[in-house]
Amino acid sequence: MVSTKLLASLALALSLVACGGGGDAPAEPGAVTFAFRLRGLPGSEEFRVSTTSPSLISQARAQLQLPESQRMLFVSGTIQLGSGGHNLGWGWHFTQAELVEAATEVCDGRPSLVQADLGYWLGVVQRFCPWGSYVYAEIP
Repeated sequence: MVSTKLLASLALALSLVACGGGGDAPAEPGAVTFAFRLRGLPGSEEFRVSTTSPSLISQARAQLQLPESQRMLFVSGTIQLGSGGHNLGWGWHFTQAELVEAATEVCDGRPSLVQADLGYWLGVVQRFCPWGSYVYAEIP
């Protein structure tokens, strides 16, 4: 018997292909992009968030003024298929994000887990909030 999770993943993938939902367009003009890393994981788990939100830009820049060990806010937000033109190397990107101190466990994970099961993350969870993430750098 086929699992509900598998059916949901297949349905999402087919609908995104049919609608052309690749999401690989260049970042918005005036957007600022930040690299995020996860504590204790290799740099290969790095991902990027591009935003025009003044509050997110301000918060991320304030975090960058702190030593890495004191950057305690992590990213949380909705994700969509495609790199968005900035989350290079990944088949997903944030469409809305914020820096938070806490989030539900269901959206915690690492970028490679999202990539490995895009249908589940995009169709069921719809958010990504890696608890171990921190602002690593601003990308020029």
